[in-house]
Amino acid sequence: MKGKTKLGVYLFLGALIVIAFLESIGTFDTKHYFEVPHGSHTHYVAKDRDPNVSVSQFPTRPPGPGERISPQGQVVKVQ
Repeated sequence: MKGKTKLGVYLFLGALIVIAFLESIGTFDTKHYFEVPHGSHTHYVAKDRDPNVSVSQFPTRPPGPGERISPQGQVVKVQ
């Protein structure tokens, strides 16, 4: 019985580690933007951002319901 208990504990801990890893790389994240701290404020940067656009050109407020941040940094309505 001790062997089964140890195995169960190891499987449980392994599952927790896998879930923590997947969470840390954003697997369960449904937002289409990153929050980037920038001095005393935060910029909300699209995950598919244009690399030629500076982070400072992205909005300092998160998109509201029915809005999205474009790759160029504009908050646009979702259709």
